[in-house]
Amino acid sequence: MQSGVDSNKIINLLGGGKKLTQRLTKISNEEINEKTVYSWSRQGIPDKWKVAVSRCLLEDNINFTEFKNLLPPGLLLENLISANNSVKIFSSSKVLKTDNHVLENNYNKHDLKSYYLLMLKIRRFEEKVGQLYSMGLIGGFCHLYIGQEGVIAGIEKLSKKDDCFITGYRCHAHMVTRGEPLVKIFSELLGNKNGSSKGKGGSMHMFKKEANFFGGHGIVGAQVPIGTGLAFADKYLNKNNLTFIFFGDGAVNQGQVYEAFNMAALWQLPTIYIIENNQYGMGTSVERASAMSELFRRGESFGIRGYEIDGMDALSVNYNVKKIAEEVRKNSHPVLIEAKTYRYRGHSMSDPGKYRTREEIQETRENRDPIERIRSIILAKNFYSHNELSEWDKEIRNEVSKAAEDAKSDVLPDNKELFTDIYMENNY
Repeated sequence: MQSGVDSNKIINLLGGGKKLTQRLTKISNEEINEKTVYSWSRQGIPDKWKVAVSRCLLEDNINFTEFKNLLPPGLLLENLISANNSVKIFSSSKVLKTDNHVLENNYNKHDLKSYYLLMLKIRRFEEKVGQLYSMGLIGGFCHLYIGQEGVIAGIEKLSKKDDCFITGYRCHAHMVTRGEPLVKIFSELLGNKNGSSKGKGGSMHMFKKEANFFGGHGIVGAQVPIGTGLAFADKYLNKNNLTFIFFGDGAVNQGQVYEAFNMAALWQLPTIYIIENNQYGMGTSVERASAMSELFRRGESFGIRGYEIDGMDALSVNYNVKKIAEEVRKNSHPVLIEAKTYRYRGHSMSDPGKYRTREEIQETRENRDPIERIRSIILAKNFYSHNELSEWDKEIRNEVSKAAEDAKSDVLPDNKELFTDIYMENNY
C-alpha cells in the first residue's frame, strides 16, 4: 500500500474523496464507496486501485515522479503514458458461483416452466435433427447443441428484443430461441425452398434478421469480428443495445478473436463475448489445446473483465449474466464470459467421439443435465406434477414431429436461386 501521508496528498490533488470516487467508478466500471476512498487517507491506497489512481494523476497532468512508488511492481510509467485513455481499467476476472438456494428462490413456478419448456424444445428438436441426418435426409455438416441448452436459454431470457445475437456453426438452438418456426428450420436443414435461408445455408448458416440473429457462421471464430462490428454500429447510431457473441473453446485461440477484443476495448463497445466451453474443440480437450485454460481471463491484457459461470445451469447463467448485462448496457464496454458446459454428442454428426469415455458423458448426463436441473426443482417444490411434465414433453414431441413432416413436403429451390442474394458491382 501507499503510505497514508502520500495517499491523503494524492486524494486532495485529485479533487477530494467525492470527486475521486466518481472518477474511479467511471474508470473501472466498479462501484466504490466514498467512505472507502476517504479511508485511504489513513490506510493508504490498496494495490487493487493503484493503476486507476495513477491514471487519474496522468490525466490531470500532475507531476507523477513524486508518487512513482504508487505503481504496482512490474508496471512502468511509460506503459501508462502510452496507454490509450479510452481503455478502462478493470479489476481481476473471477469465477461466479451462486448458491443454489439463492437461485431457486429467485425464480417462480412460471419462470421455471418457461426455462424447462424452452430447453426441452431445443433438445427434442435436435434429437429429431439427428434422426433425420441418420436417415440421409440432411446432408453436409451438422452440429447438435444437445447438453448445452442452459447457456442459450439463460441468456435469451435476459436479452431485449433489439439486442443482437451471433454465433458459429452450432446455431439451431439460437434459431429456436429467437423465435423461428420449427418448420422453417427443418426446411433449411433439408435444403428446401421455404427454409430460413431459402435452403442455401443448411445447418451452419441460418439467419433471422427480424429477430436480430446474424448467423450461423461456418468459419471458426469468424463471427467474433462480425459481431464486434455489429456492436460498433449500434454504438455509432447511439442505440442502447447489447451484442451477444457466442463462440467455442476451439475458436478462442483464433487470431481474429484477439483483434476483435482489441477493437472492442479501444472503442468501449457494448459486447458480451460468450465462450461456450464444451470442453472439446472438435476432438481435442481444452487443456491440450490452450496454454492458458482459464478462458475467461483471455481478455485481461485488453482490460476486458472476464467471468466464469456454470453453463449447465440455466438459472445461474441468467442470474449472473443479467447483472453483467445491465452494467454493460449502462456503461458501454466489453465483457468476456466463459460458460462451462458440455456437449453430449460428437463435434458433428460425423464425429464418433472416441476421444472421451462413455462414463464421462453418462456422469454429466446424470449429475449436471440442464433440463433435469430445472425438472428436479419443479418437482421438489411441487409446482407441477410428474403427469404435467410428461404431458408437456408429449406436446413438444408432437410439435417437433409435425414440423419435420411438414418440412419434408416442401420442395427444392428453383435453380434460379443460385443467382440470387449474391453481391456484385455492375461496373467493376
